[in-house]
Amino acid sequence: MSFPREGGRLVVVGGWGVRAEMLEAVYRSWPGTVEVVSLNNDLIARCGSVADVADELLARYPEPSVWMGWSLGAQVVMAAASRNAGAVSAAITLAGFPKFIADERWLNGMSEEEFGVFSRGLSREPERYWMHFLMLMISGSAGAPAERQRLKPWLGQGAPVSPSNLIKSLKWLERSDQRLLWSRVNVPVLHITGPCDQVVATWVGALETQPSSIEISIPGMAHWPGGVFADECRVVIEQFLESANGMVL
Repeated sequence: MSFPREGGRLVVVGGWGVRAEMLEAVYRSWPGTVEVVSLNNDLIARCGSVADVADELLARYPEPSVWMGWSLGAQVVMAAASRNAGAVSAAITLAGFPKFIADERWLNGMSEEEFGVFSRGLSREPERYWMHFLMLMISGSAGAPAERQRLKPWLGQGAPVSPSNLIKSLKWLERSDQRLLWSRVNVPVLHITGPCDQVVATWVGALETQPSSIEISIPGMAHWPGGVFADECRVVIEQFLESANGMVL
């Protein structure tokens, strides 16, 4: 199976502390133009929130496109889709979440205590805790041994973001609550999650969304939707785009 022949443009937004190119195996067969956006030093320095990033990217890519975001990038994509500006013809989230931090009314996130430990550790030893985060992305995966091998080159490159900007963008995760936004976005949306995700608990079925939103869980997948699970993610995306063809491309 391959992507639709006339794919138009795909805007890919990476996650916290990672290069968007880690998703290359998911988008490499896209038949149109692919714009790959990492949440890098330049972008984080200019923006004060997820919403600011979304607005900057909407100004950069105003023509109708399919937008795909991973982890924190999923929040950027959904914020862009909520603007109803016509730039986001369809949204795809990979290991995304409407709210990262759990509370008494949202049990599908990271606990405040766990987040606090990580945040304080990142401030003291940014390289160590960045590496810990990347390993956590594949922890629990059904394909963990192969995932570790695929992850090594990315670990070897080191963090793509400065410690100060890692800390700054981590605060976006702490503050952001998009539950209402995710429930109201009315463009076609595909949410792909992994039941083995150790970064944030799967929220599939925990939020009421529009009929145009589809939630798919990839068996055995953790937080990294590339690696050994890239092919399965791509198949699900292809099926979604084919079913939404009249509205998207």
